[in-house]
Amino acid sequence: MIKHKLKIALFAASLILSPYLAFASIDQPSQLKFISYNAYWGMKSDQSEGKQKFIDWAKKQDADIIAWQEMNHFTREKLEKFAQSYGHKYAVLLKESPNLDDDEFFPVAITSKYPIINVTKVTDNLWHGALYADIGNYHFIVTHMNPFWTAKRVDEINLIIDSVKYSHDPNGKWILAGDLNSFSPLDKKEYEQGHLVNDLKQKEANRPILENLVDGKLDYTVQQNLLDAGFIDVLRMKNNNFVATAPTKIFYDQASTPLRYDYIYVSPALKKDILGVEVLKDDFTDQYSDHYPVQMVIKNN
Repeated sequence: MIKHKLKIALFAASLILSPYLAFASIDQPSQLKFISYNAYWGMKSDQSEGKQKFIDWAKKQDADIIAWQEMNHFTREKLEKFAQSYGHKYAVLLKESPNLDDDEFFPVAITSKYPIINVTKVTDNLWHGALYADIGNYHFIVTHMNPFWTAKRVDEINLIIDSVKYSHDPNGKWILAGDLNSFSPLDKKEYEQGHLVNDLKQKEANRPILENLVDGKLDYTVQQNLLDAGFIDVLRMKNNNFVATAPTKIFYDQASTPLRYDYIYVSPALKKDILGVEVLKDDFTDQYSDHYPVQMVIKNN
């Protein structure tokens, strides 16, 4: 009888401990690690089967949630398999190209250890689109803004700001992340001491489609509108010094001036919960994308 009860107890314990049956709740960890990463043209720098080098890097980071940009050539099934390889059971892709050989299709994505719910995929009036998703009581927006025209980026960010303002939870815990392809007024001093304006003038002369300067000057409207709406630039909040997110070492010929295009913004409800923010620069990120990832760690309340 005692042996029988012991077997039942051991079986019950195995069910509880099983990684396949145990439910991972976002309420459990005291901290959450979040990474935003523009992975460069569908991770084209990684020629391994299934993007194993990116998987190995993601495993080492052990982030709870990752927002990806430029997930070219990924399908929903490929993204889910990719995410599961580094311990994320849940994954959502913004959009899927009808032609998987299309190099000019730039979806964003989000993957997580915890259930991703209340997903909204917005592509109207946005260049690459925006992915809205809740994980626990956190509201995420992952986007990749227009790379060509400042005026269009201003329209895009105003749409995103209004989507929060008129949402069901405007005062909630919002996290906006991605490649915003724009300049922050908080970095104005660093930019105006360098050669960035001349770089952009030369690029616009070579490619007339580009309109990233306004009257021959840098424009800070996109980021200023976010700041005016109450959003907090967490990297600048935690770092007094300018930290570039592009270009990386292997792509350094893309610009003679270091740039910060990759951002994580949070709403005021999260300001006191920010524990640390950094740009992840290592042997891998030096070489596998033209952008560095940004990491944020928060208290999980």
